[in-house]
Amino acid sequence: MMKKIFYLLHVSSLLLHHPGYAQKKGQDFIDSLHTELKRANKDTAKVNSYAQLMLAHVYYKPEEGIALSKEALALTQILNWKPGEAKIKHRMARLYWRMGRFEEAITYHNQALELYKQIGNKHGEGLVLIETGQDYLDNGKLDAANLALQKALQFNEAAGDLNNMATAYNILCYLYDVQGNSAAATQAAYDYLKLSEKIGDKSAIGHSAHMLASNYLALGNNTEALKYFKQGLQLSKETGNQIDQVNCNISIGGIYLAEKNFSESFHYYATALKITEDLGDTQMLAYMYHRMGHYYRTMDNFSKTLHYYLSSETAYKSISNKQDLAGLYADIATAYTNVKNYEQAEKYFIRSKNLYDGLNSKMSMVEYYHGKQKFDSATGNWQSAYQHYKEYTAIRDSSVTKESLQKLVGSQLQYDNEKKEALSKAEQEKKDLVTQAAIKRQRNILYAAFAVIVLVLLFSLVVFRQRNKIALEKKRSDQLVKDKELLLREIHHRVKNNLEVVSSLLALQSAQIGDAGTREAMQEGQNRVQSIGIVHQKLYQGTNLGAIEMKDYFINLSDSILDSFGAEGRVTVACAMEKLEVDIDTAVPLGLIVNELLTNTLKYAFPDGGKGHVTIKLEKTTPGILQLEVSDDGVGKSGITKGTGFGGQLVALLTQQLDGVMREVVENGTRVFFEFKDVVKRVA
Repeated sequence: MMKKIFYLLHVSSLLLHHPGYAQKKGQDFIDSLHTELKRANKDTAKVNSYAQLMLAHVYYKPEEGIALSKEALALTQILNWKPGEAKIKHRMARLYWRMGRFEEAITYHNQALELYKQIGNKHGEGLVLIETGQDYLDNGKLDAANLALQKALQFNEAAGDLNNMATAYNILCYLYDVQGNSAAATQAAYDYLKLSEKIGDKSAIGHSAHMLASNYLALGNNTEALKYFKQGLQLSKETGNQIDQVNCNISIGGIYLAEKNFSESFHYYATALKITEDLGDTQMLAYMYHRMGHYYRTMDNFSKTLHYYLSSETAYKSISNKQDLAGLYADIATAYTNVKNYEQAEKYFIRSKNLYDGLNSKMSMVEYYHGKQKFDSATGNWQSAYQHYKEYTAIRDSSVTKESLQKLVGSQLQYDNEKKEALSKAEQEKKDLVTQAAIKRQRNILYAAFAVIVLVLLFSLVVFRQRNKIALEKKRSDQLVKDKELLLREIHHRVKNNLEVVSSLLALQSAQIGDAGTREAMQEGQNRVQSIGIVHQKLYQGTNLGAIEMKDYFINLSDSILDSFGAEGRVTVACAMEKLEVDIDTAVPLGLIVNELLTNTLKYAFPDGGKGHVTIKLEKTTPGILQLEVSDDGVGKSGITKGTGFGGQLVALLTQQLDGVMREVVENGTRVFFEFKDVVKRVA
């Protein structure tokens, strides 16, 4: 969602294309333009002043801009000045767009386009084509938006208009992101960045910093993300771009909110809200209220959450933003679910679904299905909850993105906890049934003293019924366990398949890269993805869903790395260890460590195609210690423990994650030792 709003706000600032507007508060700038209008000596100068005023009102009281259009249009018709008429109708289209009156916006865009064609204004034609695509996009007509934007891109490319091309790619990036087409969104973003660098726009450089920060954020590196978000904020202050200032403040506040640093988060959100209120833009206000609702939702303050969500609803309705309004309705419904107001929750879920049905963007429905699953669970509709959970996971997993990879482990752990809770609940239910049966049997024995014959018959009937009930409950519990295990295997299988897709994408990308260093880095990244993928493969193929057998895993991992370097015939790898099982939280870091060390060995230990041998050892020692050793008989090269390269830094971070220490010995080859504390507590 944060990525989406960044495209939206940045595109808005590009399409506004008025240098003075971003540097002054709305009313001050409007007043200065009114002064210029009064001072205009020529009629054509007045038309231009009207156009400037209307453009400024796009993001500040658009209704007042529309009120000026009648007088401005009448003046152009009196003058019979087509360039002025084209400009005024162009401004009218943008004003109607901002008010959410998309059909009228498209009508005036078409009229402006025809006038630009008549006067030969290629830049104006190209810009109108882009803005028409945005009309369709914000009206939820995604297919029509894609056609219009592709046409705009072709036109501007033929005209050589780099600025318009950059704007088109930026909006396409947002469109593809809404549709869940990660590959196309990534390519569009890359094309946008190339054009921005060629243009040399300082604002675009700030945009690049924000996109880089977003990538770090998706990879879980909040420190680097925060650094680049703050760099983008500084650049936006230097250029006076208040729209980008809002976006950067929101992004920084979002990181602090995720880290539960509520005071810092509120500071940046409040700053963004203040700037937004000064600008007076309805759509930005709607989004800010939505974000403030998220802030209080994270703090479990659902009264304030609903206050801001409902304020956001009012704003979104005024501009008819169907896409964002659909997602907001899902959030409102989920908030009402949290306060157990199920009647209101159901109403907003219906509104959300009705809007989504009119949009060709199933990817955006992930919030709806996620909230609906919680609602169904809270109201005891388990079958519907399961169906909505399946829809939610299907949409969530349908796009292979950095963000989805980042969240896979967390989702898996959450599911493991839910599985444990379900098993515990089923076990308690069985215990309760046994207890109830014992009480009834004791009661029947007591009654037997008064009516032996009748009681024996009743007791037999009760026992028979209870046995059937216990058998049914046991069968249900066993089936629940099987269903949970099957679903968990499916998750591991899907994770492995998604990681294979990522690996294939990296391989395809590296094949297109001429630089050897970059290609080598891409290959190393591919090996890291494969090392994690093998873990999930072992999990869904094995009998124990909670642990990995490490010897077999290391053998598969080393074979994969040898194959990627083409070193099978000259380097042998031996796993000198007994069979040993560890949980996934330990297996993944261990696999990545061995991947980095083995890669480093194949690159440097046996130069000029030399042969060699590598040994991997992993064993338990007492008390509670797990030891890892990777050694080779190569030329001996020190440096991995210093962490000077990315591989060394990754090994050091993973060692720290496992509460371990690392030691390197260079003597008749290289030997690297690791000792991890308290890891054996999780060993199966």
